Amino acid sequence: MFYVRTISFSITRTALYRGRGSTFLSVELCELFSVITMTSEERKGTSDIEKSSEKVIELSFEEAFELTGNGKFNYLVLFTSGLIMLNVSMESVGMSYAITSAECELKLNSASKGLINAAAFIGIMSTSFLWGYLGDKVGRRKVMLPAILASAFASIGSSFASNFGMLLLLRVITGCLISASSATVYAYLGELHISSRRASAIAWGSVFISFSFIILPGLAWLIIPGKWSLEVFGMQVAPWRAFVWSWCIPGLAAAAILLFLPESPRYLLVARGPDAALEVLAQMYAWNKGTEEKYPVQKITMNNEAEKKTGFAGAVKNFFILFRPPLLPCVFITHVLMFSVFMLSSGLYVWVPDILNNILQNDMHDTTICQIISEKFLNASKLSTEHNCCQSTVSVAVFPISMSMGAVFAATYLAIGVFIARIGKKTMYSVIMVICGVATVAAAFVPEGVAATILLIICLCSGCAASIVAAIALDVFPTCLRAMAMCVMYMTGRAGAAFGSYLLGATLDTNCHLAFTGFGVFTAATTVLLVFWPKPEKVREIMEQKGFSF
Repeated sequence: MFYVRTISFSITRTALYRGRGSTFLSVELCELFSVITMTSEERKGTSDIEKSSEKVIELSFEEAFELTGNGKFNYLVLFTSGLIMLNVSMESVGMSYAITSAECELKLNSASKGLINAAAFIGIMSTSFLWGYLGDKVGRRKVMLPAILASAFASIGSSFASNFGMLLLLRVITGCLISASSATVYAYLGELHISSRRASAIAWGSVFISFSFIILPGLAWLIIPGKWSLEVFGMQVAPWRAFVWSWCIPGLAAAAILLFLPESPRYLLVARGPDAALEVLAQMYAWNKGTEEKYPVQKITMNNEAEKKTGFAGAVKNFFILFRPPLLPCVFITHVLMFSVFMLSSGLYVWVPDILNNILQNDMHDTTICQIISEKFLNASKLSTEHNCCQSTVSVAVFPISMSMGAVFAATYLAIGVFIARIGKKTMYSVIMVICGVATVAAAFVPEGVAATILLIICLCSGCAASIVAAIALDVFPTCLRAMAMCVMYMTGRAGAAFGSYLLGATLDTNCHLAFTGFGVFTAATTVLLVFWPKPEKVREIMEQKGFSF
């Protein structure tokens, strides 16, 4: 078969050159002859060569990453990261639903219940730096996978605790282990998405956190009121102990999926070089495209020298880099924001079942939450002094109300995922925290049960802003510092949760109005700090000049 179209095209070209001399004409006639005598197989081979010559061979990492697209691989990473976030949230606050049922069996008082509720936060705070160091040294996935499995075993072990000391120790150990993924998962999720989709991916992944506030009270509603018991290893297992087992399932499922997912290519680029990163990018490309088409990039160029791993001393050095310009303002602002988010959301949440229980057991007409709480403490003190008995009454209505809270959180997270790219991260954070701050103050003064409950739900929506702070922070921290920066930031957040929980426990009975007002004002006031947030492009430029890669 010969190519007539090509022949006519060549004749046209010779006509154009006819007036320029016989040399041009003879050259074109030679080209015409070679095309006429070319077979279809030869022509096909030539077109393939031309096509291959058009393939991209060498690109920068960001350009190569863009070519992987956004598809099935990213959705699986998003789902897995969401399960990890769900696991962390359930392990952190799950005991707030079990502790009321366990207080008589384990002889717990108010102080010991407060410690049990704070145990996971204590564990997270005490090991955040270590996990941040390991996340930057050995990899995000290699840190999360074994830690998730170990945390599940520790959590199940805590369900067999026979006294306060054993339960506290095992809950702290569980907190130490879930600390490995509590912040590292944000670095992992963010690094597996292109910059334009990173904030939305983190917001969508964080939706799973809201599911914990639906699933936990739902499971508690199904399991805890039961009158049955099981005998395991010669021990009678009460319903609250089985409830602890149930919240380990998401973590185990996430660990199973992580077995098939690769390491972060951004981490591999810094730790092992462009060839290791290229292999993962090719895998992402294949998953997303769903074809056997070969990944077109053959080599990744690096604009900066990758930071080398220099052991623990190097990690300490990197840690102090966070507290020097240009990162110092970013660290200060994000840490204060995260502290305020967790202080209000998690610090208040561990007391919400108890507060709701008080509301439901009292007729709130012309009576505020603070008045009811104050009366409860006074009555409890008299009862303990006169009868020295243990009574634990939980209103079943607490559970469906708590589930409705989770539904509101889920809707808030979904709204963040939809609108964050349009509104902007800083604007969305400011709007959420101002609304939640005002609702916190109002909740203490509204003398009506339904209105107070609605305001409490709005207050707790402040927890949704944690994902926004994470998205803001990811823009400015280099790859080799990102896991540590996120872990330290979340350590500060958990400190806020522990502080908020303790402060509320210490002041609800005597200075309830002052506590709610202080929490609300501080929460709203933190939004002012975002006025001083530096331009991410400028921070990145300065860090890249120092040899750091993003």
